[in-house]
Amino acid sequence: MESNPLMKPRQLRAAAAHRTRTGSATWRERRFRSSFMATTVTLACLQVAAAPSGQQPSVEAWAEPPEVAVGEQFRVLVEVRGAKTVQSVLIPELFDFAHCVNPYDPAVEVSVGDEEEGVAANSVTLSYVFVADRNGLFEMRPFRITADDHEMETEAVSVLVGRSDTWVEARVEPSRVNVGDEFALSAEVFGSQSASFRFIAPDLFDFAEFATGCNGWDRNFRCRLRAVTPGEFAIPPILVIDRETTYESNEVTLVVTDEPPSVEVEARLGSGSIWVGGEFVFRVGVVGTHELDEEPSVPEMGDLAEFVGSDEPSLWWGNGEEHKSFAYRFRAMQPGRLEIGPVRVVSHGRTIESEPVSLTIDQVPTGETEPPEYLFLTGAAARSRAYIGQPVVVTYTVAHAEDHRGPRIGTKAWPSFDGFDVVERPGYSREERADRSVRSQFERIRANRFALFPRRTGLLHVGSASVEARVEKPWDMFTPLSEFEREQVSFILTSDPFTIEVLPLPGEDRPASFRGHVGTLQVTSRIDGTRVTVGETLTLGVKVVVEGHVERIPNPEIEFPGGFAVSEPEIHTELADNGYKLRGTRTYTWHLTATTPGTYLIPAVEMSYFDPETESYGTTRSHPFTVTVAPTGTEAR
Repeated sequence: MESNPLMKPRQLRAAAAHRTRTGSATWRERRFRSSFMATTVTLACLQVAAAPSGQQPSVEAWAEPPEVAVGEQFRVLVEVRGAKTVQSVLIPELFDFAHCVNPYDPAVEVSVGDEEEGVAANSVTLSYVFVADRNGLFEMRPFRITADDHEMETEAVSVLVGRSDTWVEARVEPSRVNVGDEFALSAEVFGSQSASFRFIAPDLFDFAEFATGCNGWDRNFRCRLRAVTPGEFAIPPILVIDRETTYESNEVTLVVTDEPPSVEVEARLGSGSIWVGGEFVFRVGVVGTHELDEEPSVPEMGDLAEFVGSDEPSLWWGNGEEHKSFAYRFRAMQPGRLEIGPVRVVSHGRTIESEPVSLTIDQVPTGETEPPEYLFLTGAAARSRAYIGQPVVVTYTVAHAEDHRGPRIGTKAWPSFDGFDVVERPGYSREERADRSVRSQFERIRANRFALFPRRTGLLHVGSASVEARVEKPWDMFTPLSEFEREQVSFILTSDPFTIEVLPLPGEDRPASFRGHVGTLQVTSRIDGTRVTVGETLTLGVKVVVEGHVERIPNPEIEFPGGFAVSEPEIHTELADNGYKLRGTRTYTWHLTATTPGTYLIPAVEMSYFDPETESYGTTRSHPFTVTVAPTGTEAR
């Protein structure tokens, strides 16, 4: 039989190799860490029972199989022979022709040397699983291994990825829903380098209707639908057109029931107590469905707390059940015991209530002792002068001397921020270096961060914040205690108040399209076609890149022409955490279904802003589009 030129000698003799697995491998510790260029797998003291004396360790790597198709799996095996301890394995950077499935958890096989059985040396083999993504002949860089304090390298490993047929994989999630529930029909194209696909969804309108429409991008396609008829339905293939070639996906099955799902409602608080001035989040979770006839309303808190804002409801599918979560943010205003009664939701005609919860609101304590000099709270505003509506980022940090163990942050209370709209932007509580004087260096831990939007002009006063900081008392090094046994003492840290001067926006040269955004804007638009027939759907996307608070920008105003049925926009927001500046992107997507033949103009989107850096107004415009709609039965040429 003719041998494959890509196969290593180790592979050619693998069928005849004899291994005796005796003894045991002892894992004392497994640690994983990754870097930008490579992944290190440290196998601390992976030991076998014995090693032949006087033999140097050796290492070898090979691929099984050495030839695969796009989308298929192959293994790269690294074998260390003649070693008692394998200390670390450094695998090369992950490749653009394949991706590793288990870089941090390779399969491990151990064989122990036994002269009587003819196995001359210990052997430890690690197996990494890859999936081929691109065609061609590729060479993987060497693996680096440390065993018995010897550093070694394998030879490069070659893999041939042959051409594979393009295929389309369809999915329906969840695969079992109730009448009235939404589900997603999606498809993904594999094995092709093309990106100019056109997706055609099957007709499902005998048992489903569009919820938010369909969207195709790159090699992916997704429709959001709502089930309307009970039964078990085979969904026909999704068609994918790539130039002159048409592909079909697999069929999928959807089960629609007409029995109301089992729904539970849970209300919870992050803590059972808080200080006056502190913010807390009241969460309501619905398990079993996300289709609600009546969503929960903002609970009444009386005079003890004020409503700050709410987050967009989150949806997910987990543990075989649908989940929908609502979050409401409040600020404690007065001391007392806050009783939050049952929260009610209505789903599929049934009313479900949560259990009541309670919260104790205390006055901010003064602290039994003064905090030490090496521990303090700062509140820093990004600017002391701003225009009305301009975001001012305020960061509160707990600073401590770098030669002291960092504190643990406990309960927190913030100023009332009178005269401002407030958006909490906590970000990461990372440690940073801060200078309090020319003589001392301090580390600081971010306690919270807010974006303040002035509502009125003049001098606006921001009061003090208070944070509980818990530090360990000194302890005797000769009688060490565990982390949970060490005694702690709490200090109440208070920041200094500060003032922000707020200026009015100028009235001169204000554009007619200005709708209050302070910051900068850049708007672009795209459309996935300009020639369609009646009944076909176009997708219009508008992307707004924002410096300022992206969630406060007004939605674009577009006067769509007649001849189209236009859906409500799908809105996707991305926030960027960039220090003392707020940035983000908001994308709007409309689905336009052609209804009347003709030629139509989709106008440009115009948005204006005030740039506080240049103290001037600006306007940005997207591109207009001319769309031709042909009658049914004709080609849209």
